Amino acid sequence: MAPQLQPAALAAAAFFLTLATLPSTTSAIRCYECNSATNTECDSNPQPEMLKNCSDQSKGSKYTACRKIDENVDFEVNGLPAVKRVVRMCAVEGEPDRPCYYKAGFGGRVNVCHCFEDGCNSASVPAAALGLAAVGVLLALRVA
Repeated sequence: MAPQLQPAALAAAAFFLTLATLPSTTSAIRCYECNSATNTECDSNPQPEMLKNCSDQSKGSKYTACRKIDENVDFEVNGLPAVKRVVRMCAVEGEPDRPCYYKAGFGGRVNVCHCFEDGCNSASVPAAALGLAAVGVLLALRVA
């Protein structure tokens, strides 16, 4: 004869099954979405209307970070002019221990930074780095 489940065990199982099927209520990250090639405000002064809820984008809840890309093409290549461009967007992944990386190749450079708070891709990288450097100097002076 099969063992009988106790009413409390049945209630607990029903509760956890119901809980597992509920949609996630985690709030999505909001990032600036723009490209300075089509909107010059994107370069250094992203506007409030550029702040987008990443869950409304094509990959929805997979977005966990914001990204800012500084692209530089240093000279004309294949008939395309030299250009400096800033792109801000939602990002599927980022590395918390490596928030920025830099790549360079023939005639071009790119600096890519990720961050993990709403609207965090609005700041310019040099300004953020300068702020962190200032805090480091102040802490070093205080310890000395």
